[in-house]
Amino acid sequence: MQTAKSYSAHADPDTYETFRALVEAIAPYTPALGPLQAPGAAELHVHEYMIWELDHTLALMFGISRTEFPLSASTARMLNTGAVQFVAGGGAPDAPQVPVWAVSPFSALAPAGRIRVLALLEQLRFDLGLLPPPYRDDGGFLKFIIDYLNRGTMFGNYSEWSAYGTTRLETPTRRRLEHFPIGWRQAEYPGVSSGYRAFRGFMLFIVRHEGGYEIVRR
Repeated sequence: MQTAKSYSAHADPDTYETFRALVEAIAPYTPALGPLQAPGAAELHVHEYMIWELDHTLALMFGISRTEFPLSASTARMLNTGAVQFVAGGGAPDAPQVPVWAVSPFSALAPAGRIRVLALLEQLRFDLGLLPPPYRDDGGFLKFIIDYLNRGTMFGNYSEWSAYGTTRLETPTRRRLEHFPIGWRQAEYPGVSSGYRAFRGFMLFIVRHEGGYEIVRR
């Protein structure tokens, strides 16, 4: 199992930068809201969460031997292909950042342009034949993954992900909370509470009498 540092170091630069740009656009850094609410998804390393999930949890399996097909690299290429078509169609009012374009066209767009690319991909407004596998000419799967990119980013942002710190890219059973999650503080979530998995009986009962009934508390 690779550590967070080595996993990030071995990720393709275009994949890493594309996902960083993705989460930055969906949950941006907002200093105007104050120090607690300021950190965005990129500051909380949610892009690493998305890459990890797409390569492990959502990875496709093919063949009799169940060969794993990680999705992060192909998803980044899909977003970059969408960005290229977006710019070619005159959709970007501002010129993309030229130095960044060579690494990740999606990252070179302004945040509003990135959100627009996501919307157009979900609406199947681009040439799906130009997308990389497994998204090529598969509108159903494309819609699913765009929806996941939005939901997954928000989930990672407000989950305990960032608090796993140096253990965040370990397997789930080896992750350890190193501090109270910032996303929990932002959402005013007090943290987990002790629960009981065993059935402890009914709290309410129906008591029938004289053709009617009433609900009474135990």
